[in-house]
Amino acid sequence: MLNRRIKFVFLFFFGLLLVPLHAQTTYGDTIFFENFGQHTTRVSSLYMPAGSYTFASASGSSNEKEIQDGYYAVVDPRHIADANPSSYFWTSTSPTSFIPTGSRSYYTTDHTGDTNGAVMVINAGTTVNYIYKRAVTLKTGFRYRFSCWIYVVARSSQFSMEVINSTNNTTNTFLGPVLTKEGSWIEYNLDFPVPLSATDTVNMVIAGLQNNYKLIDGNDYYIDDILLSTLHTDPLAITASNNSPVCQESGIMLSLSSTGGASPFTYVWTGPNGFTSTNQDPVLSNASLSMSGVYTVTVTDALGQTAMASTNVVVNPAPNADFVLSSYTVNNRHNSITYSIEPQNGVTYLWNFGDGTTDSQTGSTHYYSITGASSEFVVWLQAVDSIGCSSTIYKTIEVAVFIPTVFTPNGDGVNDLFMPGYDLQLFDRNGTILYKGISGWDGTYKNKRADNDTYFYLLYYINKNHQLQVRKGYVTLKR
Repeated sequence: MLNRRIKFVFLFFFGLLLVPLHAQTTYGDTIFFENFGQHTTRVSSLYMPAGSYTFASASGSSNEKEIQDGYYAVVDPRHIADANPSSYFWTSTSPTSFIPTGSRSYYTTDHTGDTNGAVMVINAGTTVNYIYKRAVTLKTGFRYRFSCWIYVVARSSQFSMEVINSTNNTTNTFLGPVLTKEGSWIEYNLDFPVPLSATDTVNMVIAGLQNNYKLIDGNDYYIDDILLSTLHTDPLAITASNNSPVCQESGIMLSLSSTGGASPFTYVWTGPNGFTSTNQDPVLSNASLSMSGVYTVTVTDALGQTAMASTNVVVNPAPNADFVLSSYTVNNRHNSITYSIEPQNGVTYLWNFGDGTTDSQTGSTHYYSITGASSEFVVWLQAVDSIGCSSTIYKTIEVAVFIPTVFTPNGDGVNDLFMPGYDLQLFDRNGTILYKGISGWDGTYKNKRADNDTYFYLLYYINKNHQLQVRKGYVTLKR
């Protein structure tokens, strides 16, 4: 039975590792170009590394004739089967069809459509190694493109591209995903820089293609038109800006925009108070007046090009909001405070007394309604100037508990209720509960006036630590 097989092609993915920011990219000088010429008989490649793959001679063993796993050859696709057995064919224009014995018109061409154009035929199989490896000398201060065309014969496969710079000890590499698409020529590119150097005008570089997958009865492909060329890069130009004027204690945002150059870029910002940053757009929080001044950024691209720009930051002072209180303690007898601030021109004020009331004056008196549920009031003042800068100060007033020893429910409007606003229980000498509630005891029991006497109480309230407290004691009723 004739040995016929169609092997799927291997597509590899070369990512564009280096993409210039806002730069116009065009092809430049050719460093080398490998199109494998026109070969109707198999030849070897000068750049197949020794010990990686074996040249498949047309007069060699059966494995060589059929270009089995681990073998390669350079030949045009139409003449692969000119070696015995004549019924063995690699590819056709349809990657899933078989070709009648002796037919030649169905074979694929090289990537340009030349039916006599040679390609590198690779049967990778389970061999993970270099397929093409070439040393070159490259000028510094340029970007380069390493590219080739791939025709997938038998899936699945994985391919990588690698550029090793032995002068500056850097490597650009990309490992593509596992690939399954077959039957068409596709170009892949890897862009990389050779940076400027103070000591070297050229760098020694090795460019290589490598198989990174293992598969029997698959993992076969053609390679054509391997190219290394220079890329044009527009000059690096930058501008720096910021969001000032900003208010004291707000955020400073430094911004950078650039054109040209080759990525990746590095950034070095310097500024007042020894400020430094390597971010593209640094943010400084809690701006102080000492942060006003000139900030400078230096940008370096992958080729060693540098550009410098500066921007001036203005920090405006926040208005004064530090106010004065007459007391930091209130109770149910002394429940008022006076408040004030020295006014500034063009500044408006908003007071909040912590009990739901506000004011916009520069000073006055505020009265609190004291209950057992209030342990403190937080007073704050916000000052806003004419350009929108603001500052806010917070101060705490503690609520103390004042319990009189005598109260006089005689209707004169003074001390007529005992402990209004507090959770209160009141007892006579016999332990009878005369009152229970939060309105305050008015000196009556069942709508009758209680006698002048001494009474026992239990008082509940919340302290400044937000804990429930109880006070016990005696109060004397006098009319």
